[in-house]
Amino acid sequence: MYYREKQEKKIILKLIMIVGGIIAGFVIIRIIIVPFRVPDDSMEPSLRSGSIGFILKPGAQARGDIVLVENSVASGRVMLRRVAAAEGDTVEIRDRVFYLNGNAYSFPWKTRASDNRVFPMSFSSRDNMPAVKIERKHYFVLCDNLDRGHDSRTLGVVPEDRIIGRLVHAY
Repeated sequence: MYYREKQEKKIILKLIMIVGGIIAGFVIIRIIIVPFRVPDDSMEPSLRSGSIGFILKPGAQARGDIVLVENSVASGRVMLRRVAAAEGDTVEIRDRVFYLNGNAYSFPWKTRASDNRVFPMSFSSRDNMPAVKIERKHYFVLCDNLDRGHDSRTLGVVPEDRIIGRLVHAY
């Protein structure tokens, strides 16, 4: 009898641990890691429309990170963008050439630009933009597809509190 009660307690304890682990896993996924579907082709060639990625909510961002950003124009909408410059950096675009801290900068990640036209600054900030010094806790974000989507060239720099998290994995 004593042996049977002891076995039943072990089984109950195991069930509690399993259920607790499952609940903790769901909580962690909803609070710390968020699944996200890429909505458009603005991040091609790095991420395709419809790809699924996982966003890690807390943490600092660095140049080159892909981040999930609250859209400042469309309330309740988010967008994936890549951090091209961080606080203290100076960014300028002249004739489609990106300058970082006064030097022409070649992105170490893949980008796409198929439209060879160069628009004057009076028409669009896509190809020409005056020098901007990035303030503390702000980021300059770009689409990997430089011809598509809205980014810091049109929306301005992104304050840190509008960044939801960074992409940790996509497939």
